[in-house]
Amino acid sequence: MGHDVITVNASAARGHRSISDAVASAVDGSVILVSAGKYQESLVLTKAVTITAEDGPGTVELLAADGPAVLLHAGSAALTGLTISCADTDSPAVLVGGGQLSFTECRIGASAWAAVYATGKGAVLMRGCEVRNPAGAGVVITSGGNLMDSCQLLDLGTSGVVIAEHGELMMRACGVRDAGGNGICLNGHGRITVTDSTVTATAKPAVAVEQHASAMATRLAVSDVDGIGFYLASSGEILLEDSSVTGSGAEGVFAAESCAPVLRRFKVRKAREHGYLFTGQAGGTAEDCEARDVVGAGIGVTDRGTTEIIRASVSSCTGAGVRLSTSADPFFRRLHVAGCDGTAIEAAEGALGKFENVELERCGRNGVAVLTGARTSITGASVRATAGAGVLVRGAALSLTDCEIAESGGDGVFVDGAGEIAAVRCRVRDGKGSGFLFGVGSSGTLEESEFSANNADGIGVQSELSIRIADCLVRDNRGSGLRQTRASTALQVLDLRSTGNATRDAYGSVSASGTTTTKAAAPSAGGTALPQQQEERAAGNDPISELNALVGLEGVKREVNSLVNLNLMAKRRVEAGLSAPPMARHLVFAGAPGTGKTTVARLYGTVLADLGVLRSGHLVEVARADLVAQVIGGTAIKTTEVFTSALGGVLFVDEAYTLAAGQGGNGPDFGREAIDTLLKLMEDHREDVVVIAAGYSREMVEFLRSNPGMESRFSRTIEFANYSADELVTIVRSQCKRHDYRLDESAAEALADYFERIPKDGTFGNGRTARKVFEVMADRQASRLAMSAEVTAVDMTVLLADDFDASMV
Repeated sequence: MGHDVITVNASAARGHRSISDAVASAVDGSVILVSAGKYQESLVLTKAVTITAEDGPGTVELLAADGPAVLLHAGSAALTGLTISCADTDSPAVLVGGGQLSFTECRIGASAWAAVYATGKGAVLMRGCEVRNPAGAGVVITSGGNLMDSCQLLDLGTSGVVIAEHGELMMRACGVRDAGGNGICLNGHGRITVTDSTVTATAKPAVAVEQHASAMATRLAVSDVDGIGFYLASSGEILLEDSSVTGSGAEGVFAAESCAPVLRRFKVRKAREHGYLFTGQAGGTAEDCEARDVVGAGIGVTDRGTTEIIRASVSSCTGAGVRLSTSADPFFRRLHVAGCDGTAIEAAEGALGKFENVELERCGRNGVAVLTGARTSITGASVRATAGAGVLVRGAALSLTDCEIAESGGDGVFVDGAGEIAAVRCRVRDGKGSGFLFGVGSSGTLEESEFSANNADGIGVQSELSIRIADCLVRDNRGSGLRQTRASTALQVLDLRSTGNATRDAYGSVSASGTTTTKAAAPSAGGTALPQQQEERAAGNDPISELNALVGLEGVKREVNSLVNLNLMAKRRVEAGLSAPPMARHLVFAGAPGTGKTTVARLYGTVLADLGVLRSGHLVEVARADLVAQVIGGTAIKTTEVFTSALGGVLFVDEAYTLAAGQGGNGPDFGREAIDTLLKLMEDHREDVVVIAAGYSREMVEFLRSNPGMESRFSRTIEFANYSADELVTIVRSQCKRHDYRLDESAAEALADYFERIPKDGTFGNGRTARKVFEVMADRQASRLAMSAEVTAVDMTVLLADDFDASMV
């Protein structure tokens, strides 16, 4: 045995009985062989020595009661096969402040804020090691030149690997599992290069890169984490290649704070909320990425995000495939979305965005929905087999170029409600509704496009605004080639070729009142049948579906569906030359406030317009002050003006009983004058308006008795019951979903108990109370989180029971 080999045996009569004694007698370059056993000491390495477990890994235990178990005070040293433990709750097990300490096949355990700490000019080289620390972090790095190879970090109280300040780490073939914080956390100017590694079962984002930190990851797999997979909020360089997230409690990838990551060949599966979410002016690029089986949206871009996404695949998400909002302006090329329950591409709230060469198929709502102020462009899209309209534009603007829309469950393209579209060289075919439908208030241009083999009209125009149709072909549709249903000189038609359609075209000087020959659909159980071209229109614009999706109101839904079916049959009987059955056109909606009376009235008007019973179906909502004047003769004039504005639609009189109740002074007489005027107008225009009188149940009974002609005009009353406690909780949940919150189950239980106990008297607001509860909880959550030093994106989405205060409602 050479002079540079030193042995340690705790039970030997001669020689070194402690590792510290062996180090003291060693010279630089010595090898210290340690026999099996437990050594209770703190090891200060002052020489460049190699310390090895003579009988292999796990046979030598180094236990320190106070201070670090291993402290390096030399230029370098190496440990092999040791089990190192530290019981001091204030000290890491290994502290390297200078020099380079190498570990091979060591096990390290601690009870403090970190197990291994490399700082200053110190560095650690760890190969085949295992690190555990139920009280804190595994490895904390604030220095350069560190390496971890084939290591496992397990059972950690906080984060697995923390790199801060100007720390640097190369990490290969490592695993982090069961961490109470992050798997890998970088902040400051920290840098990491990680390959072929895994992060599993963390309580906070598996990988968090913040401040000015940088990360280069290749084949890094994250799985089964409670929160976000990758949280990226750094100004530094971030490159993630061939990596994945499988099973995350929140977003798979979350990028914010102007972060510009580069993602290549990245896969997210079984995430919640979003597969990828780019927000807070995030940029960067994502290439050849995938989102699948997401409980929520596949890809979200919001809050002025500008990410470029090339060759992305999204499938089997419960929400939208891609969702843009709040001034987002991303660029997508070669996007494929299939089998999502929501809309394939949804843009809203002022979003921009540009899409090139996209394939959208088999989605549960629309292929594309552009809503509420969005201005989006799509070039080279294939939209196929959507449950609703292939493309829906409402209150927004869309440019479509070189697109094909086929086999839509509703209209191929439906533009409505101040929507604007420019479509060039598009082909729309085999849809169950119209090929292209301009709804009321819409405008736009169609150029060099074809609309064929659709179940209703090739092109339908209900709008009186500017519409230009140039060099288009409409053929083999089951309705008209082009049908205009409202007289307007703003429709410009140039070089339209119409052939093989079931019904003659009707636009311009031709009467626009012609009907199609489309066979009517049979009613479904418990539902309402509309004519085929209306019933199949879209999940994006189906008032019956919207009505039936409302929370509660089961009795109301049955009554309204029955009324709609009666109106439908009346229309068909008249078309068949038969007399119409007697119908209760005007209604009383009785019930407490906040039970959805106005919403149901609006939807009822829209359905009657779709049936052709009403000209427009618009809703005019009034109260006593809108009908009653304070001067003699003024009430009849005022009431007539309001009534005239509602012709063709629905006049909704809220708190109608106040017209018959004493108001003091001349109030009762003026109110009764309004009633008399309404009754006469209802008789004079009985085919062109629906009047709905609404108010509390008991007061509405008295209202009907106040005038002999009242009960004959309002022969049907629909009762709106108070919402149950569970239904009110559901309304709160819907408010949470709409505003990107989530209701904790304990909070839901607390709300259910509150709604069960709250008095259902005249002050109870039903749905309004539920919305007020949500607003209170959001306010209190904001105040709670403002006091916290660290707030994650997940924290900001969860409403807890502590966020509810009944006294504030």
